[in-house]
Amino acid sequence: MITSLTCFLALVVLMSCGGEKAEEGVVAAGAHPVIILAVDGLRADALGCYGALGKTPAFDALAAESVRFEWAFAQASQALPSLAAMFSGMYPTTNALREPGDYLADEAVTLAEVLGSAGYSTAAFLEGAPGSSDYGLAQGFGSYQTGPTPGEAAVEWMRAHVDENFLLLFGGWSNPALEKVRALLAGSGQPEGMNERVQEVLVSRGTDSPIAFDDKDLKWVRAWYAARVQVIDSMLDGFMAEIRRLGLDQRAILVVLGSNGFALQEHGDLFSESLYTSVTRVPLLVRFPNGNNPQVVSKVVEVVDLMPTILEITGQDVPNGVQGGSLTPILDGTGQPPYVAFGESPQFGGQRFVALGGMGMVSGVAGEGAEIYDLNLDPLQTENLAESQDDRLAVMVRHLEAWEKMVAAVSLDPELRIEGDLDEDTLKQLKSLGYIQ
Repeated sequence: MITSLTCFLALVVLMSCGGEKAEEGVVAAGAHPVIILAVDGLRADALGCYGALGKTPAFDALAAESVRFEWAFAQASQALPSLAAMFSGMYPTTNALREPGDYLADEAVTLAEVLGSAGYSTAAFLEGAPGSSDYGLAQGFGSYQTGPTPGEAAVEWMRAHVDENFLLLFGGWSNPALEKVRALLAGSGQPEGMNERVQEVLVSRGTDSPIAFDDKDLKWVRAWYAARVQVIDSMLDGFMAEIRRLGLDQRAILVVLGSNGFALQEHGDLFSESLYTSVTRVPLLVRFPNGNNPQVVSKVVEVVDLMPTILEITGQDVPNGVQGGSLTPILDGTGQPPYVAFGESPQFGGQRFVALGGMGMVSGVAGEGAEIYDLNLDPLQTENLAESQDDRLAVMVRHLEAWEKMVAAVSLDPELRIEGDLDEDTLKQLKSLGYIQ
């Protein structure tokens, strides 16, 4: 792994932190600023570079000089648990933040803690009320701020630390985008009473009688979402212009992703609660310094993989307990299957998803009521193939059951942890599936 990583980094990194050329085949550890832009409610198929009919020029231009992961999956349906998984390298059941209101366990070692210990300046700017709870996500950040316009604060901080090695997390653009979307759609024929019906739909979620939009209202909601993506694309364009103005496009590792997607009633759900692909499949773009080594990766990857990937690329040790796996073997061609993704939600009695071998499964705990879909032919999961694909479904349920045992056995939440050691049969199962050595 060390040899392949060194060769890989030699391809993607040209400059050391001091601005001098690195020796051929050698990269200084910790030599790169890391910028992570996480956009709430951004589904992959909304972007032109992922096949959307509407163009998103800023995202598409970034994708052209990045590694674009075609099948990247978030571990949760909502932004906070997704960010916790990303920064801890642990699945939600293990790190204890499964839904808003939970807290990332203190025992989890975060990406910010590791890079901070290595001398990085660290800061996070997220949307929310100023001074609101950090839900444990502030671990390791020298500065952690919430506010209505985190983008402005993030850019100001970036300018002040431009000559340093730093980790910057910027999550947001939802609030500023909403204001611009209202202006963009003003006078375009919003159905009468639409605002009131949106509230009714929101209130009815999770009840025995959820309310759905009719065709006219749904058409408007989809137009609103398309306008939102258009506005966010324009904001990304300005953000990238600032990165280039500061010269960070030559030094920094930039990660742009959706922290979660956005359901548009494909399965009767709206916004971000279910674990179907409209919510869990997210765009993931990783741009290396100077835009080197752009490629498209078609293998299944997970947001939980980002922490070990960034640590490996920056030359830091991956802490014990991290469950994600570095993506560098996939990038340098030495990766080994299975390429699989898991996700979970306390909603709907404990929903689960698995993506494996071109198929996507959505189920309850331990595979109860499992549905299975061909992701290549049916990416929005509209045709359940459970009856005709029972063999493949059984394989995915087996993976899910092993994964559930693994994440619960080491959970940092005493209420979720399985007490005692795993039995011999479970250990054999985990080893046979490649989850433990």
